[in-house]
Amino acid sequence: MRLFESAQPWEYRWRIPLLFLTQPLLSAIHYSLGGFHGAWYTPEFSLQVGLTATAFAGCGLALRVWGTSYLTAPVVIGLTARTDRLIVDGPFALVRNPLYLGTLLIFAGFGTFFGWPYLLAFVVFHWVRSSRVIRYEESMLRREWRQQFEGYCRAVPRWIPNSLHRHVLQGPYVTVDGLVGNAVFVGMFVGFAVSTWWGTLDPLVLFEALGWGVALWALLRSQAAKRQSLKFQSPHRPARPLDPDRDLADQSRRAG
Repeated sequence: MRLFESAQPWEYRWRIPLLFLTQPLLSAIHYSLGGFHGAWYTPEFSLQVGLTATAFAGCGLALRVWGTSYLTAPVVIGLTARTDRLIVDGPFALVRNPLYLGTLLIFAGFGTFFGWPYLLAFVVFHWVRSSRVIRYEESMLRREWRQQFEGYCRAVPRWIPNSLHRHVLQGPYVTVDGLVGNAVFVGMFVGFAVSTWWGTLDPLVLFEALGWGVALWALLRSQAAKRQSLKFQSPHRPARPLDPDRDLADQSRRAG
């Protein structure tokens, strides 16, 4: 598996768990190398570091909520790449991957709490990982949309935001779906802000867990609504089975 090639299907399917597993992994590496004293998942940091991390996360969350409000949450968290629509306006006219750019900024914020060497390594790792996932999605879109997608790629950059135009800055900017679809990232942003005031990352653990709770509730609610919808769909009425005695009686009544 070459580093800068397209992701494998299993890698795309498990992209979200792999993303969040890097949080405890970074904390454990930092702790094992003697980076701080105390709980392994809560490094000590200054107010300036906390504010920088929160600023990164705020910019990233804004991009993700804007992008998810365009795509809807089920598309964002889906296990397979969706190619039925090619969205080229709003945040997707600014940069081809606003969701992945937003995620990279949020996780850059998380890495900031551990110091600049860890931040750089964390950002490079996630940039490579995200680039592999993006190439997988782009291969699907290119197969479906061909010349239209090629023209979009020439006009809009993959990572570095394009120059702003009026048609870029259009909504919806924030929807309930956009917020619920990013519940975990909202929890991270709030956790960063409260942790900056608190002085350790203990609040982040709580607020991120709350975000996971909201995301799970929304997923179960969506699945229940889908099952309810399928249940009340009117199926095709099956043909009446043949009943010879009843048919003969009907014929006798019609004849009489």
